[in-house]
Amino acid sequence: MKYMDSLKFGAPWALLIVSIGWICYQNVQIQELQANRHKRELSSNWLPKTDDDTTIFMPIYAQVSKKHIRKVCMEHFHSFKHYRELEKSSTRQPSPSVVKELKRKCSAEVSFGQPVLIGERKNPEGCAYLDGGHWHVCELSHGYTMLSFKGNRRLNSSETRAVQFLPYPFDGTDNMVYNNTMWYSESDRLIAYNLKTEKSNSIYLRTSLDPIYANSSSRLDVQAEEHGIWVLYRRRDEKILSVSRVNVHTMQIVSNWTLPSIDTSTMCNAFVRCAILYSVECDGTVTPVYDFYSHTYIQGRKTVWEGLSQPIGNVQYDPNSKAIAVYANAKIYKVPVLQ
Repeated sequence: MKYMDSLKFGAPWALLIVSIGWICYQNVQIQELQANRHKRELSSNWLPKTDDDTTIFMPIYAQVSKKHIRKVCMEHFHSFKHYRELEKSSTRQPSPSVVKELKRKCSAEVSFGQPVLIGERKNPEGCAYLDGGHWHVCELSHGYTMLSFKGNRRLNSSETRAVQFLPYPFDGTDNMVYNNTMWYSESDRLIAYNLKTEKSNSIYLRTSLDPIYANSSSRLDVQAEEHGIWVLYRRRDEKILSVSRVNVHTMQIVSNWTLPSIDTSTMCNAFVRCAILYSVECDGTVTPVYDFYSHTYIQGRKTVWEGLSQPIGNVQYDPNSKAIAVYANAKIYKVPVLQ
């Protein structure tokens, strides 16, 4: 009788203790699963090993079929493979043969023709940018608007194709338009503004507060050539010329150069063609001064542009038309590049 009474009153307590123990055990298991969840990767033996550390997280008790898991793996595998190929293609260095071919096509041994007058504006301080068959003209050295013309004839007759309104004001005249995107400076920012999509991107450059050229209001000079975007400027509180090559798609700085032997304060302008820096003196003398391929100063053949009005506002090489645009004292010139 006493045994039955003890069993009657002790059984519930025993079940309670067992239940508590089982719950504690389940909690420990769940905590271990949660701790290990971040370390697991969803993979299979037939997928090649990669450097991707992306993990697909799923609920602990989710019921997923093998067929669905295989489908998810295949989708992510091909996606990762695509982005890895893009990354490799964007960071792949050119082979020596490719570099040699680029150097051959971009030799300093080219001739420049004489300036041809295309049009004339009212303001002596302005700019003109050539982008293929289109001209883009700014009437002042600072502002929000830019005029676009289709072809030399319409520029000459002032038949405006469009008036471009920029999201930020441009500073100086040494900006440029390349493939329908305007690259320009605004204070310490380099801005890329797509004239068609109206989307913009920017990076910060701590530029000197002094103009980069003589008789100029530009703190930096943006140039486009066959292999990228080049920015010429002096850093804050420095007198040395710095040059940065910028990726045209990501706006990331790819390379930097410091050229202490080139004094831009005595120059009227400069431009870059095929990774070669050309100085433009105020009398119209053009001289190749630096080869970015070989990282060497050069003294190439000089060319004198005759008949240019003074002062020179901007000089910009256009890789699409293989010509140079010059704005000088309200006159717009086009200089052919003779291969």
